[in-house]
Amino acid sequence: MALSVAFDTDPGIDDALALILALRSPEIRLALVTTVAGNGPLDMTTRNAVRVLDYLGAAHVPVAAGAAAPLQKKFRGALSYHGPDALGQVPLPEGRTQIEPRVAPDLLFEFAAAAPGERILVATGPLTNIAHAFQRHEEMPSLLKAVIIMGGAFRLTSYGTGNQTPYAEFNIWQDPDAAHVVFRSGVPMIIVGLDVTNDPSSALNAADLAQLREGSSRAATLTADLLEYALRDHEYCFMHDPLALATALDDTLFEFTTGEVDVVTRDDEERGRTVLLPAGSRSNGHAVAKVASSVDGPRFRELFLSRVLEG
Repeated sequence: MALSVAFDTDPGIDDALALILALRSPEIRLALVTTVAGNGPLDMTTRNAVRVLDYLGAAHVPVAAGAAAPLQKKFRGALSYHGPDALGQVPLPEGRTQIEPRVAPDLLFEFAAAAPGERILVATGPLTNIAHAFQRHEEMPSLLKAVIIMGGAFRLTSYGTGNQTPYAEFNIWQDPDAAHVVFRSGVPMIIVGLDVTNDPSSALNAADLAQLREGSSRAATLTADLLEYALRDHEYCFMHDPLALATALDDTLFEFTTGEVDVVTRDDEERGRTVLLPAGSRSNGHAVAKVASSVDGPRFRELFLSRVLEG
């Protein structure tokens, strides 16, 4: 049976690529999409999620909006990379005009509670919605099979330094207070950080763009359009969020280091810095996280491209 997945996201080019991969993967059933302010403001990321889903024939997947700002810090987007609409100015039609009337944290809780121990939450943006859900519903961490997080930079490899500051990855930097709540919640975590997502062996390039342009599906066309924008000023399109999702498809693509994760929440030069500690380091019993420490980049790229191009 397909694994039921909720996707908490802030599209964003690579978030959209992860949504495409999710919709093209029979291993998972995309049950819910929730949006958060991150790469762009909340209204923009919600609009982008709806546009991507509806364009790819997934108008049946419910979409709910969540947090418009971090728990305590001031919001700052990433439009300088993702474009003025946060989606590379891809000419997608407008999607549905109505989304779920209820807020993301409550729907995430109901998603988890419907099948305790069986469902996975994938988070590819700041962790604000998940922190709100855990704070409102204290039992929620025990109901999830796992939370898969794209975030952090742990210096486990030569790629594991920050992309927002020398220390911090953007998602965690944007809302370190939310990350603190999630990391200390006891929920089982799989974390895919810049240590593997900045490995160029797993990134797409101009040759991949040419291959995608030969595809005839809407998924191939949209992927190519997003990739073309990302490659305008860069040699590679790093697949941060699709790599996180890939842990739910084939975790043999990765090697993992286990431990407890901590984050710097103070608003100084180390804001958002993530640290992997040995299991048992904290007296209050953090959950042990699996943090990706290497990736088979060529095999991941083959997986991604084959899913997008098939059919």
